[in-house]
Amino acid sequence: MVPIPNFLISRFTISFTHHRTTHFQLLQHKHNAFLFFFNSFTSATSSDAESDGNHPKSDTFTVSYLVNSCGVSPALAEELSKRVNLKTPHALNAVVDLLYHYGFSKPQIAKLVEKQPTVLAISAENTLLPKLKFFRSIGVSNSDMPKILISSHNILARSLEKCLIPRYEILRSVLRDNGEVVRALRSTPFGFTYGGIVNYLVPNVEVLRQSGVPQASISYLLIHCGTLAYRNHSKFMEAVNAAKKIGFDPLQTTFIVAIEMLLTKSKAVWESRFDIYERWGWNREMALQAFRKFPGVMKLSEDKFTKKMSFLVKDMGWPSEDVAEYPVVIAYNLEKRIIPRFSVIKILRSKGLLENNLHFSSIICVTEENFLKKFVDNFKKELPLLPDIYNSLINEQSVA
Repeated sequence: MVPIPNFLISRFTISFTHHRTTHFQLLQHKHNAFLFFFNSFTSATSSDAESDGNHPKSDTFTVSYLVNSCGVSPALAEELSKRVNLKTPHALNAVVDLLYHYGFSKPQIAKLVEKQPTVLAISAENTLLPKLKFFRSIGVSNSDMPKILISSHNILARSLEKCLIPRYEILRSVLRDNGEVVRALRSTPFGFTYGGIVNYLVPNVEVLRQSGVPQASISYLLIHCGTLAYRNHSKFMEAVNAAKKIGFDPLQTTFIVAIEMLLTKSKAVWESRFDIYERWGWNREMALQAFRKFPGVMKLSEDKFTKKMSFLVKDMGWPSEDVAEYPVVIAYNLEKRIIPRFSVIKILRSKGLLENNLHFSSIICVTEENFLKKFVDNFKKELPLLPDIYNSLINEQSVA
C-alpha cells in the first residue's frame, strides 16, 4: 500500500485550520452560535417564528409539510416547527424529491428530518445535490445512502470541498479501493465526519504498518471496528505494544481483535474476567493462552461465559483446561449449536458408538450438513430416533 501522500494531509490540515478560525470568529458575535449552525445549511432561510413567552409558536405550514410530505408524526412536527421555519413549497419539494431519487423512503426521510430538520432548508441544487453526487461517485448505493446520512446526519452540514473530499482522499489512501471506503463509511459514518483523521487515524494506521500488520488486517480494522482507528494515538500505541507483549502475531487478524479488546475493556473489567476464569480453573497464564487463541473470549459477559462453561464442564464432563486449549468452542451459540450438538455426542458415547477422544473442532466447527452426516445420519440404523431427538433439541432451545 502506497503511504498517505503528504499533500492530502497538508490539504486537510489547512482546511481544518481555516474551519476552526472561521468558527472562532463567528462565535465572537451575538447570537451566532445559532447562525453558524444554521448557515452551514442555508443563507436563504431565516427563523421568523413568533414568541409566546419563552416558547415560540409553531408554524402551521411547517407542521403541515412535515406531516404530509415528510411522514413526521404531528406531535414531532409541532416540536420541530420550533426549530425550523419552512416557507417555499417548491424548494422544499426539490429537497424531498432529491432524497427520494437517492434511495430514501418516506420513513427514512422522516428519520433524517427528525434528526436534522434544517436539511429541508438547504438548497437542493447548490448544496444537497453536489454532496449526494459525490457519495454516489465513490460507490455509495441507494440502499446505503440513507443509512449513512441518517447515522451521521450532520454529514450534510460539512463542507464538501473543505471536509468531505479531503477526508475521503485520506481514507482512500489507507484502504485498497472505493468498495472498502464505502464499507468503512457505512460502518463508522460519524468517525468519517468528525473523527481525528489526521491526528489519530493516519498515525494509528502507520504504527500498524510499522509493526508489520498486513493491509488485509488494516482494512478489517476500518471496516469492522472503525471507531478504534480514530482512538487517541498514545492509547492506540499502548494497545499495540500490549498485544505484542501478550504474544499476538501482527500478521494475523486476531492481532486487530486483541487491540480492540485492549482498547475497549478497562483494567477493572480485565481483572473481573480473570476472577471469573479462575473460578473455572484457569490461572492467569491459561486465561491469556485462551485470549491469544480466541481474543473474542473477552467479549463474553460473565453470565454467557458461565452458562457455556457450566454446560461443557458440568453437563458434558469436558475438562476445563481443554476448553482453555480450544476456547473458540465457546464462541458459538449455546442454545442453537452447543447444547444440541454436544447432547447428540453424549447420547452416542453413552451407547458406546463414539470414542472419547473426539476433538472439539470435529463437533462444533463443522458445518451443519457435515455434522448431520457424520453424527446423526451415520447412526440411523442403531438409533433411528436420533434425527428426531436432535431436531427437538434445536426446536426446544429456539423456543426457550
